Amino acid sequence: MKAKPYQISALTPQIQKDFRGALIFGPDLGIIQELSDKISRMIVPDVTDGLSVVKITPSKLKEIPSLISDELNAPTLLGGRKLIWLKEADNVMTDAIELALAGAKTDAFLLVTSGNLTKNSTLRNFFETAQNLLAVACYPEEGKDVAEFIRGYLAEFGIRAGREAMALMVERLSENRLATREELNKLISYLGDKKTVEEADVTDIITDTQDASVDIFCCAVAGGHRETAEKEYRLMLANGENPVSIIRILYLYFNRLLDAAETNEQSGSEAALKKIMKPAQFRLETQFRQQIRIWNKGFVLKVLNLLTEAERQAKSTGLPADLILDRVIIQIAGVAHRQK
Repeated sequence: MKAKPYQISALTPQIQKDFRGALIFGPDLGIIQELSDKISRMIVPDVTDGLSVVKITPSKLKEIPSLISDELNAPTLLGGRKLIWLKEADNVMTDAIELALAGAKTDAFLLVTSGNLTKNSTLRNFFETAQNLLAVACYPEEGKDVAEFIRGYLAEFGIRAGREAMALMVERLSENRLATREELNKLISYLGDKKTVEEADVTDIITDTQDASVDIFCCAVAGGHRETAEKEYRLMLANGENPVSIIRILYLYFNRLLDAAETNEQSGSEAALKKIMKPAQFRLETQFRQQIRIWNKGFVLKVLNLLTEAERQAKSTGLPADLILDRVIIQIAGVAHRQK
């Protein structure tokens, strides 16, 4: 069964009683994390309880191919429902997931998270067509969705925003949920006991995450201009951006390139241009046209996998995140330069 992110709260009774698993996927890592945490709390009272929550990574699954099935059939030591969380899933795992769920003898819930999956993805189709499974696609939000998220998030702290302040926040904040949340947390701390956001507060605190420097950086990477890319990258770090956030910015950008590449194959470059270029970016049209010629679907998918792996390494290996990203920028820009 397919569902939208905003429908998850309303589906709580079915998730707790009827569904046996859920697939949360897409390019917006912030929404994926938020929904995964929300669904986890619907299944188990304490998501930090190692006896009730089992997290499976691709490396663990490679070592023990039967791990999904083993965990689905193993009851919790202290009773209660069990949550199995399979991270970074891909189409290769579809058969194993299907067999494991078919043979499961407990009421354990299988939560699967993944990156962007195409419409013909076997993993996506399996979850979308099964009546007792849930598939939720997490894509960058439109302006209306961003406004609703901002309004709801501030309301949790008893804060409201005036019309002008809200309009400015929507203009300044990005479509990435994690980046938006970080900026709102800065604003909430700044307000203190104040419960109304004014336009001046937004001007003072909220960073313009749609800033042109981000466009310059992404275009430099995708266009094969290594020196410009590294210069803009260092400026972003100096301005307080962290490497993981920059990885996500690149991921979202290359996901737009993926849409453009798929559209280019089906409908031509003019239709593809509309997929990647926003109205305010008309000055970058020449660069976007060049990128459409450089990046076909296969190359873009490899870059998205590279960025996903870079984020995993930045979070889990202990290696300096800025060096990991620096290496990735060199790799991607090098591919673009050779393709030109």
